[in-house]
Amino acid sequence: MTDEKSLIVKTKEGVVEAIQGAGDVTNALLGLVSGALVTALKGTKLVGAEAASLVKDTIVGSVRGIAEVGQEVSAAAKGVIVGVVTGTKEIAESTLETIGKSVSTLIHTTSEVGGDLGQTAKGAMAGTIVAAKELGVSVTEAITQASTSIIKGGKQVGGELAITAKETIIGAAQAAKEVGEKAIETISHTAGAVVKATAEVGGDVGSSVRGSMVGALQGAKEVGGTVLDAVAGTASAMIKSTAQVGGDLASTAKNAVEGAIEGAKAIGVDTAEAASAAATGALKAAGDISASAGKQVRDAVTGTIGGVKVVIKEPFK
Repeated sequence: MTDEKSLIVKTKEGVVEAIQGAGDVTNALLGLVSGALVTALKGTKLVGAEAASLVKDTIVGSVRGIAEVGQEVSAAAKGVIVGVVTGTKEIAESTLETIGKSVSTLIHTTSEVGGDLGQTAKGAMAGTIVAAKELGVSVTEAITQASTSIIKGGKQVGGELAITAKETIIGAAQAAKEVGEKAIETISHTAGAVVKATAEVGGDVGSSVRGSMVGALQGAKEVGGTVLDAVAGTASAMIKSTAQVGGDLASTAKNAVEGAIEGAKAIGVDTAEAASAAATGALKAAGDISASAGKQVRDAVTGTIGGVKVVIKEPFK
């Protein structure tokens, strides 16, 4: 137990020093965490529960250090996840499992120290994508794994779901640009994964849909993507995810449009164009599912929503 406590304290002190003295917080934390784990695991036969405990203690120490400094939360969280995944690659049975457990620990520990869950989620998703790309793991599968841990963890600790969803999508967009993934596809897939995870844990899907859409607009704008394409793709992905879990397609469609309007206002995009893109993307996806699904969505998005007249653009290509 003493050694475990020492690892937490040692990591915390190293993180505080790294953040305060580094220009690039992400790389500083990546190097610190990865190096600490490689050193701790080198020459040992730690496997299974013992290795998992060591990883957990490293993350706990890191989060406590991040909380003490109180800044660069997203960049630091990103560095921690990349550091853990790369630092344990030699012993990890499954990189995806490591990602899931590490992100979960990061979220829970952040809550325990009163940290910023939204910024932590943002950094966790960014770190997940960067680590997956670096290790040659499926980025889409890694996103799904991380989304589940972020949403499940956020619900368990009482986090604000809309904010968590928004920041998660923004983190995905930023990381996609960094590693050369297609931003719009990454944003859409992440939004779909977030909504599906929300439904699976019994969370407020409406809040998740709206937050994800706001994040899609902000993320696309930040990375120079075509905002309206991001809106349409995100609405489509969220409808498909809702269908997969047997959810309310009409509600998801309407919330997607509401989120598009909110997000458009925040970044200075025409609200009518954003609402149209969301409604059109949702309807196309629903129509691909079934005629009945298409009717549900069409009825939900026809008319005026949030003070904006919604115009569906057809025919679909």
